[in-house]
Amino acid sequence: MDKHEDFTRAAYRDLLGSLLERGYTGRTFLEVAPNRADLLLRHDIDLWPEAALELAQVEHDLGLSADYFFLLNSSAYDPTDKDTQAVFRQLQFLGHRIGLHFDAALYEDDLDTLDREAARECSALEALINAPVAMISFHRPARSLLGLVNNVAGRAHTYQPRFFEQIGYCSDSRGGWFHGRPLDHAAVAEGHALQLLTHPVWWATDCRGDREAALACVVEAKGNKIKLTIEQTVTGYCAETGHIVEKNMLHKKV
Repeated sequence: MDKHEDFTRAAYRDLLGSLLERGYTGRTFLEVAPNRADLLLRHDIDLWPEAALELAQVEHDLGLSADYFFLLNSSAYDPTDKDTQAVFRQLQFLGHRIGLHFDAALYEDDLDTLDREAARECSALEALINAPVAMISFHRPARSLLGLVNNVAGRAHTYQPRFFEQIGYCSDSRGGWFHGRPLDHAAVAEGHALQLLTHPVWWATDCRGDREAALACVVEAKGNKIKLTIEQTVTGYCAETGHIVEKNMLHKKV
C-alpha cells in the first residue's frame, strides 16, 4: 500500500480485511494466545472522541470489536459532556469495549500512588459508561511503565509483556508506521498474535498520511483552543504555526 493511499477509513477497512484474509480472529486482551492468529484492536483517544465512531463502524461491519481508551483528565474533551457520552453509548451499541487511558504523568512516580489513582479513575469511568472497565492503557507512558508486569488498579494494562513483548505490537503513533507496517510485521508473517494500536484522528479525517491536514481538521472541529493541547500531545507540533517538526522524544505521543 502506497503511503498516500494509507490513513483513510477505506485504508483501515482494507488493512483489517487483509488481516482477516490471513486468518486473524478478533480477540479481547484477556483472551489472547501468543502463538495463535489473534488480533487485538486498540484505540487511544487523545484528542477527538467523535473520530472514534468512524473506525468503530468499520470494525463492526467486519464483525470485529475493539478496545477504545478514553482520558478522564484532558483539555481536549470532557468525558462527562453530552457529546462524549453519546460516543460512549454508540461504541457500546456497536459491541466495542471502553477502557481507561491513564495519564500517569499527572501523579507521583510511585506504583502505590498510580495504583490508587488509576483505581479512582476507573471507578469514575465505570460510573460514566455503566459498565466495568477491564483494561488500562497508559497515556504518554514513561519507559518505566513499558513492560511493567504488575496489574494496575487490579486490571491488566496494554503494556504488560504478554501484550507488548510476547506478541506482535504495531502502532501508528505520531501518525505514521514509523516502526514498520502491520502487514510487514514478523508476527503476521508467522501467524502469531498482534496488538494493533491506532489513533482514529489519523484515519477518520481521510488525510492520506498528511498529519498536519489531519490536525487541521481537529482544530476546525474543536476550535483554536485545542492547538495547545495538540502541541502537548503530538510530537513536534507547533501551536503557533500548525506545522510538525520531527523531534526525538522519550515519551510516546499520538
